Amino acid sequence: EGADFVVGIDPTQLFLCQFEAVRKLLGNDQRAHLIPVGIEQMPELNAFDTVFSMGVLYHRRSPLDHLWQLKNQLVSGGELVLESLVIDGDEFQCLIPGERYAQMRNVYFIPSAKMLKVWLEKCGFKDVRIVDENVTSLEEQRKTDWMMTDSLEAFLDPLDQTKTVEGYPAPKRAILIATKP
Repeated sequence: EGADFVVGIDPTQLFLCQFEAVRKLLGNDQRAHLIPVGIEQMPELNAFDTVFSMGVLYHRRSPLDHLWQLKNQLVSGGELVLESLVIDGDEFQCLIPGERYAQMRNVYFIPSAKMLKVWLEKCGFKDVRIVDENVTSLEEQRKTDWMMTDSLEAFLDPLDQTKTVEGYPAPKRAILIATKP
């Protein structure tokens, strides 16, 4: 989209290696970088026009702290694009799964999209809007030549694909956009 400078963060060394391999294949663009740290290790930079958090929030033991950490990376007027698992419900609905959700061990909170909007507003974001909400499809999350492990189909109830194997609502995602004042 024409960004002058892009910085990604991920503490996984494998992802850093994959990023560098793809960057080399694409001509070694020096505008894009990946730093092998988690958001917890990032100082409050207040430096980015846009911050993306994609599929991370529900893995956080303290989702509000995560939202504050994201906000602290943005310039005033900067935009957060947040993608997360959500459940159906009003601004008071949040699923706190037991040991596993869709066979994932590290899922702590899955709010409704409306509750996630409230969380963002509680953290001081303005102009918070839910721009997309839809069910994760079997076509989207499937086995491929590149991803041979189990996929979404194995994590849904074989008799009712609206539920996970644990009996929770099947994965649904929302994308919210919010502005730092």
